[in-house]
Order: sequence, then C-alpha cells, then structure tokens
Amino acid sequence: MNTQYFSRSKQWCRTLLVLLSFYSGCLHSANTIIVGNKTYSGSTENNSGPQGDGSATATFSTGANQIVIPTSAGLQSSNIRLQLGWVDTNSSGNSLIYCGAGGMGTPLTLESHFVDALVSADGHKLFKTNVQGLYFRMHMYNVSSFKTTSSSDIYIGDTPQQTLTLTPEHSVCVADLGNYTAVGGLVSKIDIEFYNDGTFNPNTTGSIALLSNKGYHYSVTNAAPGGALTSHYIYQTFNMGNVTLSSPTCTSAVVSGNTVQGDTVSLGEYNPKDILDGVDGIPFGIALKNCFRVTNIEVKMTTGAPAMSAALLGNSLTAEANAANGVGVEIKGKSNSHYAEVVLHPNDTHSVYKAYVDTADTSNGIIGSGTSGTAANQTLNFVATLKQDNNQQIRGGDFKATAVFSITYP
Repeated sequence: MNTQYFSRSKQWCRTLLVLLSFYSGCLHSANTIIVGNKTYSGSTENNSGPQGDGSATATFSTGANQIVIPTSAGLQSSNIRLQLGWVDTNSSGNSLIYCGAGGMGTPLTLESHFVDALVSADGHKLFKTNVQGLYFRMHMYNVSSFKTTSSSDIYIGDTPQQTLTLTPEHSVCVADLGNYTAVGGLVSKIDIEFYNDGTFNPNTTGSIALLSNKGYHYSVTNAAPGGALTSHYIYQTFNMGNVTLSSPTCTSAVVSGNTVQGDTVSLGEYNPKDILDGVDGIPFGIALKNCFRVTNIEVKMTTGAPAMSAALLGNSLTAEANAANGVGVEIKGKSNSHYAEVVLHPNDTHSVYKAYVDTADTSNGIIGSGTSGTAANQTLNFVATLKQDNNQQIRGGDFKATAVFSITYP
C-alpha cells in the first residue's frame, strides 16, 4: 500500500467535508377576486368564469332634477352633492365579481378616465363637465358585494390607478381549484360633488355630462390575479341626462297684504279732495318662495296703460263711461337691508328696485325629486298710492291699474 497516497487522501476528504443548509418555503394559493360579464359555463358556485368584459350604467335619478350653481369670482365649492346611492354593476348592467381559487389574492384595480381639470380642491383632483367652469369630483365608499366587505374609500382619479380590496367570507368561495364562484355585482355608494369658478356663467342651462377620454368613465379589473386565473373588465358609465342646470331662481311669487285678494290690491274709495290732499299708501308684498342660490333681486315694472306722469300707472278703464280721470298709482319699493326705497317707473328699463335675500338657503341646490334641506324665502315690500296725474283735473269714477313685475336674480 502506498502510505503516502493514503495520507494525502484523508487530508483531502477532511478538507471537503462542508455542511450546507438550505430553507425551502411554500407559496400558498389564495381566493382571489376577478371581474367580468355575467356569462359563464357551469353553476353559480363552480364555473369557468366570465366569458368577457362587462359594463354598467348608473343613472342619477328616475325624475327630472335641476341644479342651481351660484356665481363665483374664483374656484369654490358649489355646495351641491348628487348622491347616487347604491351603484350595483349587476342590477345596472351585466357585470359581476367572481371568486377564484388558486390565485395570489391580489386586489382589484380601478382606472379613471375622467378628463382632468388640472385643478384640485380640498385635497382631491377635480374633473371637467361639459359646462365651462363647472367641475366635479366623485367619492366612492361602502364598497361591497354578496358576503364580501371592503374598507376601500376613494375619490376616483386622485391617482391614475387605485386599489379596491374586497374580502369575501370563506363560505362564498367554494369553487374547485382553477374555477370560479359568481359572487354578485360590485356595489358601492357614489357621490358627485360640484365646484365652479369665475368662468362659469350662472345663466347656463341644459344638461350636464361628466367628460371622459374613453367610451366609459372608469374601468375595474384584476391586473395580476395569479395562478391560472384570468380577469376581464367592468366598464362603468354614469348617465346624467336627468340632471339639468338652472340659473338661481325662486320657484313661486305670491302677492300678499291686508287688502289683497288673489293678485289684486284694493286701494279703497276716495273723493278728489282726498287725493289732492294726499292719501295714505296701501302696503303689499310679493313673497318669493323656494329661492335656490339667490342673493340679489332686481324688479322692473311694465304696464299696458301708462299715465301721463312717467312715475304712475294709468287707468286701464278709460274706455268706460264711468271711468275715473286725472289719477294714477305710484308704486314704491320700500327700503331693505341693502338698498334705499325707490319709486318704480313703468316701462322704464332703467328704473329698478333692488333687494337682497336675507334668509339662509340651506337646500342642497337641487330642484326636483332629489331636493333636500330648505331653500330661502324673501318678501319684497311695496306701497301703492293714488296720486294726481300731473295737473289734470280729477274726475270721480272707476279706476283700475294693471302692472307686471319682472323679477330677476343677477
């Protein structure tokens, strides 16, 4: 035996005895939410998954609604929130969420396609409507589905892609590995909040649309469900056709006063000497009701029977044999919290009585089935006084003056 060789071999063996230790972990599959249309092969509990993309359209209201936007010098909240309530992609479209076995448990991704207004308010991005100077933001919250909960609460579009995490109960996801359980619609509450700036014209009318750079407003998918799972898309659209713009307005005007019957103010009976000596005026009011976003009020007066004096209403009964002559009616708007009293000259576009709405408008700015809160009320106070018409001789008889009050809200 070659002893020298043996000795070297032992040394070589001792040198190569190295202990190697490795750790091997396991990746566990997880129930994973994906989305798509309602078409699938198999049962609700165990199927092949959606056959394509789904879509849904949410409509604000079943009734017509007008929203009233106040004027503004700069960017401001319009103090209008349209609450769409529960938006369900199943009941308002053909879209479902599915629970798949064997995925990675990754969340859904929402991608906004609203048109960026390039301005923000209260920490959230604003987006364009079809109306110049009118913007919106959309709040999504209370996200859920059948036996599925979520803590997701987002303003859509704050970032290009946003995460929606939905957690189904264990009893929901019962499909075989690689298959799916049809869970239900993607459900959430949606609020639309409006903002406007100085470029908005409060006299703008017509319908409102939320602008998009696609044929829908946002999409939802699972970008990487994992395993053999595949997600399609839900394309969500919002139909605002029932919502139109209205300029600031009061919905009714009622004549009031102690001598008022209907729209007629009774002035009483006088002899010519009483009028020459000066008679007391008869107060009356025009009560404006349900004033939405009204601040300033302007009143002008017209008549088909003017007097000789530019400051008086004439007698509309002059064709009758027993008509009074030589008298007219002065209409004076009484002073208010912001403006002095003024005599209204009929048929004079420069003769204007001004007032200011002093009561609070606590409404939500919506006229129609979506209204809530209390709009403002304001009474305009006037005095009607019989007076001699220039220097005409006063002759007794029947007298009736007619005036039309045109009320605007600049």
